[in-house]
Amino acid sequence: MENEGAPQARRPAGRLDGPAARILALAIAAALASAIAWIGQVGFAGVAMTPFANSLAGSGGNAAANPALAACLAERVGAVDQMRADKVINSGQYEAFRARAESYCQTQFPPQ
Repeated sequence: MENEGAPQARRPAGRLDGPAARILALAIAAALASAIAWIGQVGFAGVAMTPFANSLAGSGGNAAANPALAACLAERVGAVDQMRADKVINSGQYEAFRARAESYCQTQFPPQ
């Protein structure tokens, strides 16, 4: 009862509680935040995300053989083209949106 008003001794900080560890944690958090921002801006444009990635470039011939595919491509890609013309999306987003539209149509109406 005689130590009630006395300040308690501070225990020594461990390696994980030191200033170097905290600075390292902040650096890692900043790097991860930067990576998330970069991925959000650039996306995964270089990664094939659909099984039709190789056939998207030549989809014009396939669309002619499948009228439903041609109609879907005209509607979806036309909407993406309009968004670009209205400056709703930038060129990086345009490429991603167009690829998704083509992938969607290829999935819904596979080439015959």
